[in-house]
Amino acid sequence: MNGTKIIGMVLAVVLVAFVFASVALAQTNAGILNGQWFKLSLSMKGYVIDNASDAVLKKGGGSAHAYLHMVYDGTKQWYTITTCMQDMNNDTIWYKNTGAPISIDNIYGATYPEVWEFDANNLQFDGGFANGGNTYYVYPTFYTKITPDKANPAKLTNATISNVGCMVYVDIGTGGYGTGSCTIKGSLVPAAKVGTTVPLGCQ
Repeated sequence: MNGTKIIGMVLAVVLVAFVFASVALAQTNAGILNGQWFKLSLSMKGYVIDNASDAVLKKGGGSAHAYLHMVYDGTKQWYTITTCMQDMNNDTIWYKNTGAPISIDNIYGATYPEVWEFDANNLQFDGGFANGGNTYYVYPTFYTKITPDKANPAKLTNATISNVGCMVYVDIGTGGYGTGSCTIKGSLVPAAKVGTTVPLGCQ
C-alpha cells in the first residue's frame, strides 16, 4: 500500500481518538468478547485514483459479507482480531487476516456499551487479490452493544457491532487504488451455532 495516499485518512482517524479519550477508563469484564465470532456486513463508497497521474478515474462502491473473530489477552490487555472473507471468484475459498492488537486503552466505556477506536490500525479484508479480487484496508471506529448475563455479568448473552466512522483504502491491483468511506456492522454468532454458521475455512 502506498502510505502517502492514506496519510490524510490516518490523521482523521487519530483525531477521532481525541473525541473519546476523555471517557477511557478501566473496564469491567474487559475480556467478555474473548473467543466470539461476528457476522459482518461491510459497505463502501468512494473513488478510484490512478497511481501515476493521481487523476480521479471513477466513482464506485459496493458491499460484502465477512466474519470477525476476537481473542483477548488478559496479560497484555489487548484484543487480536481476525477477519475472514470469501474469495470473490471462488465460493469455496476463504481468507483469514489478523491485524495488529487493539489495546483496551482504545476501547472506551468502563461499562457497556463500548466504542472501539482503531487509531492507525486497520482490519484487512482479502477478497482474493491473487485471483483478481480486491483487498480492503478498513480503519473503523465502531460501537459494541453488549448484553451480559444478568446472573453472571462476566458471561456474554448477546452483542452487536454498529458503525461510528469508517475509512477504507482498496488495493485494486490495476495501477490504481480506491479511497473512501465505509460502514461496518455485525451481529454475534452464538457459540452453539459457530460450527454450522461460520465457514470451515474461517474456523
